[in-house]
Formats: sequence, C-alpha cells, structure tokens
Amino acid sequence: MTDPRQKELRGDTEPEESFRSLLRGALHEDTPAPDVLAGVQKKIRERSGGKFYADGWSTAKHPPLNTYLITSLLMLAVLGVSYALLSPLVGDPEPVRNQPAPVQIIPR
Repeated sequence: MTDPRQKELRGDTEPEESFRSLLRGALHEDTPAPDVLAGVQKKIRERSGGKFYADGWSTAKHPPLNTYLITSLLMLAVLGVSYALLSPLVGDPEPVRNQPAPVQIIPR
C-alpha cells in the first residue's frame, strides 16, 4: 500500500479531483424545478367543474397585499372603537369579604 503523504508529494490527486467535480455537478442546478402545484390545482379545478381553486386567491402567484392591509386596518379600527366604548365601564374593584362560612356540626 502506498502512503497518502507520498501521493500528495507526487501530485497524484486524481480521485480527489474527480470527486470534487462530481460534487460540484450535483450541487449545481441548471434547470429550475417544475411548478407542480399549479398543474395539480388546474387539474383539480377542471375535474371539479370549478368547485375547487376557482377563485384567484388560492392560485395567485403573489398574495393580495392590499386586501391584507385593508383587513388589518379595519380590525385595528374595530379594536379601537371597542376600547373607546368599554373603557368608561371600568371602575374600582369591590372589596371582598373573606370570612369563612359558619360550620354546623351534626351529632351522631
């Protein structure tokens, strides 16, 4: 058997270089991944007669940011109005009497 240090000294590193090139080739992607989700959604929409995935919400490439923004602003407005209406109802807490209830002992 040959010593690995001798291979390094001689410059015999072909197996290592071939492994590196294979590894680079495996990690390098030339073709983009196919869009399977759009095809599946289209097929389901066709087979169901438009019952599923007929709206543009679930099949859109980009989310409807304006709708999200308007919905969140409306929810903040509802929370603000409810806070404004309910805040005057807050009062001082009532004191609680922590006295034990009378115990009646039943003789046998």
